Amino acid sequence: MMENQMMENRTMEHALPNGSELPNGRLDDIFSGPQAVAADERSALSARVVESVRERFGEHLQHLVLYGSTGRGEDRPHSDIDLWGIVSDELYGAQFQKAIEWVYGPGKILVMLFSRTMAEAVAREVDESWPITRAKFLHSRLVWASPGNENLLAELRAIAANPDPERAGRAMAGIISGTLYELMGKLRNRSAPHAMIAGTFAMHLALVTGLGARYAYTTFGAVLREALNLPGPDGAQELYAMVLSGELSDIARVEAVVERAWAGLSSWQAGPAFTAALQRRVSHTFGSLEAVA
Repeated sequence: MMENQMMENRTMEHALPNGSELPNGRLDDIFSGPQAVAADERSALSARVVESVRERFGEHLQHLVLYGSTGRGEDRPHSDIDLWGIVSDELYGAQFQKAIEWVYGPGKILVMLFSRTMAEAVAREVDESWPITRAKFLHSRLVWASPGNENLLAELRAIAANPDPERAGRAMAGIISGTLYELMGKLRNRSAPHAMIAGTFAMHLALVTGLGARYAYTTFGAVLREALNLPGPDGAQELYAMVLSGELSDIARVEAVVERAWAGLSSWQAGPAFTAALQRRVSHTFGSLEAVA
């Protein structure tokens, strides 16, 4: 009970200022939104969030970065405001990370906070979603830095852009022998809608090709469009183009295109780490487990 109370207090302690400093929404705003917001209004609100974070964390704040469409300068009327920041390890400890997200009325604001140590750890992470999650480092804009920390974003970008080859290989092998393999079973069993299988298969195949090319997609909505320009297995581009076109009513064509993309993976060369990781996926490891009494 005491531990739960401590966690509750810490959550409250990490909250950003409320009241007149930053807008709050109402329950109805969730279901009526998102609503259109003018670019200059979103820009002004972003500046207010930055100032509130600076005020809240003071000398412990080291970096603030705007990412997503707003950070890239490509925001549209219904875009969110997404920021991430770094605070010193001394404030809440080296393992600190927290996401503060709320609907403020017509739109949504997300502020992700990391300790310096945790920010570096997150930049080094390599998992199946790496081509999408790296955008917050590689497709973002610095909006504030404390003296002496001006190059921190550049340092984190260098880390994020160069994933460990073995980890990348394991992530790719995991997608292929996991999600893609299971989707092929559903396709051949005809146990799920073909349009759904094609779309899901294409998105996960794009994650594989993104990992193989060490390419971070600018945004989730651009994954298939950008994957068209990446080197990948035979049949991949045809699948991406078909899903993007929305022409998924011809079941025989959908089956044939997905089958070609799946077959193309068998001869795709994505490096020795990938090949080794895939090889491990066809051998069980029960023999290495200790006997359970």
